[in-house]
Amino acid sequence: MGPGNVIRRSFAVTLLWAFLVYPGITLGETYTDDLGRSIQIERPPQRIVSLAPGITEILFSLGLGDRVVGVTNYCDYPPAAVTKQRVGGLNPNFEVILTLRPDLVVGTAGLYQEENILKFKRFGIPFFIFDPTSLAKIFDMILVLGTMNGVEQAAKVEVRQLQERLDLLRQKIASFPRPRLLYVVDKEPLISVGKGSFLNDLIRDAGGISITQGLENAYPLVSIEYVIQQDPQVIILAMDADQVVTDQEKRYWSRWLALSAVREGRIYKVRRDLLNRPGPRVLDGLEELAGLLHPSLNRRGNR
Repeated sequence: MGPGNVIRRSFAVTLLWAFLVYPGITLGETYTDDLGRSIQIERPPQRIVSLAPGITEILFSLGLGDRVVGVTNYCDYPPAAVTKQRVGGLNPNFEVILTLRPDLVVGTAGLYQEENILKFKRFGIPFFIFDPTSLAKIFDMILVLGTMNGVEQAAKVEVRQLQERLDLLRQKIASFPRPRLLYVVDKEPLISVGKGSFLNDLIRDAGGISITQGLENAYPLVSIEYVIQQDPQVIILAMDADQVVTDQEKRYWSRWLALSAVREGRIYKVRRDLLNRPGPRVLDGLEELAGLLHPSLNRRGNR
């Protein structure tokens, strides 16, 4: 038997097994996701697959880590998440997910969503999609995941604590001037944030004004000519936790001395795992960003 036949036979066995495991979903509580799709869940899920790092962090923060059976290759926090079965990246491995026998798969809107919806629908696996386009949406994610999994009170407490931190930060910076900034998601090509990105909320709540906030795409490609025209006073680089703004990085930006941020040396790093992930640590990233935009917060010990 050739390798192709072996693969086809293996996949056929997997599909048959899946039909036996998922004969259908019993009617129960109904939840509607951010795409307007409704799913019904009879009881709090016990075997959850998370297809986004932010969702993984929420589930663990709510004490649901023991129910998480699968995560993406990008889910690296908390440390316990690293021990879970990996199911792939942006386009997850469906066969691996099936072997985990999930009673709930949770993801975020984006690439491959339609393809994934069809796959999970085919086998009757509840697949719930969030589209966190604002800070309020992130808080809603926590509340919905908490309610769906039977830990509604824990979710309410977490959201209340995050909201209190947000309100306090807003009070502290209310009278501060708001610098114009360029938020760099990626440098080559240059990608920033526009309409439909929750990062716009974070920049505003940190006391800044994104020079790309009016652009139509959530993560638009930006030309250096546009950046020079908008003249940001601060450049924020989203980087990994162990990365630093090197001399080489500074030399890259020093080519454009017309930029106020370059002349004033206001090129800063923020941790991408804090700010770019819609999850419970987003307030940590927000407070870090506010401290960079408004150094007096740190000098006063108000951070």
